[in-house]
Amino acid sequence: MRNVYLAELLKKDYQYVEIYGFEKSGKPWAVKDAPLDFILDGAKVIIGGIPFISENGFISTPLSKNKTTVNEVIEKIEENAIFIAGKIPENVIKQLEEKNIKHVDIVEREELMVLNAVPTAEGAVHILIQELPMTLMDSRILIVGYGRIGKILAKMLHAFGTDVWVAARKYADIAWIEAQGLKPVPVHQLARYVSDMDAIVNTAPSLVITREILEKTRSDCFLLDLASKPGGIDFKAAEELGFKVIWSLGLPGKIAPLTAGDIIRRTVYNIIEEEGGVY
Repeated sequence: MRNVYLAELLKKDYQYVEIYGFEKSGKPWAVKDAPLDFILDGAKVIIGGIPFISENGFISTPLSKNKTTVNEVIEKIEENAIFIAGKIPENVIKQLEEKNIKHVDIVEREELMVLNAVPTAEGAVHILIQELPMTLMDSRILIVGYGRIGKILAKMLHAFGTDVWVAARKYADIAWIEAQGLKPVPVHQLARYVSDMDAIVNTAPSLVITREILEKTRSDCFLLDLASKPGGIDFKAAEELGFKVIWSLGLPGKIAPLTAGDIIRRTVYNIIEEEGGVY
């Protein structure tokens, strides 16, 4: 839905926009796809999904019954166009470069990642409110990782009156955590602190919450993973030990698709400006 809103926002900017693969979105203007030849004919900027490729190997169109291959799209994109999508596979990048098509992986854009951290953090707060048996003000929550999402989520939870603990690797981050009035936890000492937590929220995209740590965690502690694949929790061990775990991917598009679409719109304009603004 974020790309549906993206299309609407671009139209409000008086851009000429064609769409493909949204007939199940519920929007009357999206119920029927025009042929790819028509949609891509003369297109200077092509915006794909995040991720661009689905798990079945076709382009990602969750709001469409059509299955479209990468080759069907690339062969119809004009040379010197600019292609923007998320998590573009190496083989697709090679195809684009062979055809002299500029490409930008939008999830590598810092401005998008920073702004996306806000709806992700809000989504995490929403999940915590639903899952915890007490108010956030009465909760003790450990956030693992002090990157973009960790910083914003810690600030939000602190504003709720939550007892916020934050685990980080870097000494500088530990200092910043303390300076923000939060409780710092060196990552290598996680096992010492987990027994007192009502919830643990992981934001680190590598295995941090291991079986060893889970074995020292309170059995009623709620686990929430916000990290991209492969995540940071040993999910198999958590299941075997009886923990309730939610691995929530793509929260911006689920929680706030309009905001997520606007963030993409702003990022696309930044990319176009960097390319000379000629598109």
